[in-house]
Amino acid sequence: MRVGVHWLFGILLAVAAGAGYGVEALILLGSLLAHEIAHLAVAWVLGIPVEELILTPFGGMARMDAALELDPQAETSIALAGPFQSFFLAGFALFLTGDQFWDQELVRFAFLANANLAFFNLIPALPLDGGRALRGLMAQRWGYQRVSGWMAVIGRFTGTLLAATAALVLLKTRQLYLTPLVGGLFLALGAGEEAASVTLRTYRQLLHKREQLLRRRVMPVRPLVAVEGTPLREVMEHLTSGDYHTVVVVDSTMQPVGTLFEGELVEAFTELGPEVPVEAVLDR
Repeated sequence: MRVGVHWLFGILLAVAAGAGYGVEALILLGSLLAHEIAHLAVAWVLGIPVEELILTPFGGMARMDAALELDPQAETSIALAGPFQSFFLAGFALFLTGDQFWDQELVRFAFLANANLAFFNLIPALPLDGGRALRGLMAQRWGYQRVSGWMAVIGRFTGTLLAATAALVLLKTRQLYLTPLVGGLFLALGAGEEAASVTLRTYRQLLHKREQLLRRRVMPVRPLVAVEGTPLREVMEHLTSGDYHTVVVVDSTMQPVGTLFEGELVEAFTELGPEVPVEAVLDR
């Protein structure tokens, strides 16, 4: 597994250390590592390989094997493990409140760091844990690509709103609220990256479904209907992870002109691209 540090997190750690908050920076780093270890532990238990881990100011972004996209329930479990761990550490810090053996300023910082980490990550938007958990719950019904698009839009809107509000408060009151300002920027940028990779991730999901079908030997069939002129990309938005799909192509009078199977969709995506109309796939 490759491990990296997001540039924004690196800058914040350097600024904190330079300003004399080295211990606080270590507490934050430890909290983030604990948060990510919880994700990785649940992924390991569920047998999902982790390809890369990037540490950010508000948690890590783990790039996992495409097998995760075929198991929405696993994605939900893995996503929620991090906030639960952060809530546990926040509760532990609360338990230490008043104990003179510990520096109470650092205890308070540990509580706030973990509580903020947990609550911020539960925002239902990509690329945060809340968005991934909600995607896992919704993808089985509405399709991985469509739900990812919804969660990415929410992420960009929410991140922009948080950052703009924090900037406005800073201009008017001279008070800096770092979590919504930095968190909003991170959320908006991360959501944009998620939106850009959705189509590619959906294609990767379909490739891995072949392996899943060969392993399971039997899979439910889900029929779809598409009107002539519909781009292949829009059809793929309706594909779900646990089903094999057939697509009946109809003309404007609702008369069938042909049937496509999921394997043909994957091949057409590779050879013709996502914008080709479905009837062109029939003519191949």
